[in-house]
Amino acid sequence: MAAIQKKTGFIVARGEVSPRHAEDQGSAPLPFRRRRACTENTCPVSDVNPHYLDHVVKLSETSDIEASEDIVSGTGMKLLAKGAKIDARARERLLEFRLNKPLENMMRVVGGTDPALFHPLAEQLLARHGLLRGICATVPEFDPIAVLRALELSDNVRSLLSVYAGQATSKLEHAVGVAVITSALGGSVSANPADASALAVAALTHDVGELYIDPAFLRRGVKLTSRQWKHVATHPIVGSHVLGAMPGAGPRIASVVMAHHERLDGCGYPQGTLGTSLSMAGQMLAVAEMLMGLMESGTHHGRRAAVAMRLVPGEFHRRFIDRVMQGAREDDETGAADPKGLDVHSLETRVSGLAATLAHMRDEHHALEPQLARFSAPLRALVAHASARWDRIGIAFSSTGLDGVADERLHAVLSAMSASELDEVDIVLRELEWRIGELERALQIRSELFGPEDARRVNDLIEQARQPMLLAAMAAAAS
Repeated sequence: MAAIQKKTGFIVARGEVSPRHAEDQGSAPLPFRRRRACTENTCPVSDVNPHYLDHVVKLSETSDIEASEDIVSGTGMKLLAKGAKIDARARERLLEFRLNKPLENMMRVVGGTDPALFHPLAEQLLARHGLLRGICATVPEFDPIAVLRALELSDNVRSLLSVYAGQATSKLEHAVGVAVITSALGGSVSANPADASALAVAALTHDVGELYIDPAFLRRGVKLTSRQWKHVATHPIVGSHVLGAMPGAGPRIASVVMAHHERLDGCGYPQGTLGTSLSMAGQMLAVAEMLMGLMESGTHHGRRAAVAMRLVPGEFHRRFIDRVMQGAREDDETGAADPKGLDVHSLETRVSGLAATLAHMRDEHHALEPQLARFSAPLRALVAHASARWDRIGIAFSSTGLDGVADERLHAVLSAMSASELDEVDIVLRELEWRIGELERALQIRSELFGPEDARRVNDLIEQARQPMLLAAMAAAAS
């Protein structure tokens, strides 16, 4: 992994980037156009991202949006005067020219997202989710409502949040929920009000980079190609870029937002940040984002959180694992089994497929060992990284006790389990299946940084991992 980072520093390559071309389908490894650096005679100019502008135009149908100052092109031409409406009529003009600074810093949503909305939303979420209450209760005298009530946002940050929240009600709920969890985790580490405020702003704005991605890529249930996933995976970079230059946010908040999908073991994205390179604030936001996503889907949030946090060694800091485990014990749903029960035949197929995949990948990595000396240093580092990840997934799978069960006995073993035990197996399988998907996507992204021969070898590894699961699913369908 170190060799990969030395070469690029990112799963998608390093560079100060403009959010305009987050959807670019070109062949370059980074789906952005670089911003021009200041020289003696020129200053940076900023493109307007069409997806972001479409969200602005949609919001303008229900809210007044205006230029907070004269909007000027990079060549000095005034495009819109201060106070002018930004709506569908202004769209083409704003896309036609490069601006002298980001549009986000020159517009205002009149009566936009009011921070006074945050604490009523937080109260609703706390009433709805036992896990959320449990995590907040782990910090003595911590009041998440007070943190949100004391928050002050700049006009630019409020307007950006307004555009983000304008997509759907669930967007602001998600942002507030992440802010509550992050604040609770932060309250266990630092009592500094400035730190608490910066952490809350980072949490509220962590997903604003999605505004700059093609919405078709973000729809639930859509199966993405590796290139499309690469664009989705850049949303932390885009959000960090936008916030870093925004009054009321800045580099400190931007760096935390960049980390909200990272993991301590280097298996997150977009940078693959490893170990102590990942800040405590970034770790808090990553844990909070993962937990809020878990609470927004399915049931048994406490049980699932407890499994997710400790399942794969090295993903999260021990401090946060303990904090979430303590909070999960407070969740009323933690011990409840699914009253509908689970399909044993389906579980059998998934267990068999996962066991076969893990065995197959161990064999593949052993077969690769004699060839590693001929691989480039970055490819050797990537293979070692993937192998270590598969080993950790294997260790996690062994926690079910099913890794040593022969296929012919598997159905009987599962049938003898209680509903609670089957639920536990299902939760573990879901988490591991998700992580295998994450590993596949990470390998797909990184393969594009290599030459053709090394990229082919990486894609061979991906195909080898897919094979046993596909065969297990086909066998199940035929039976």
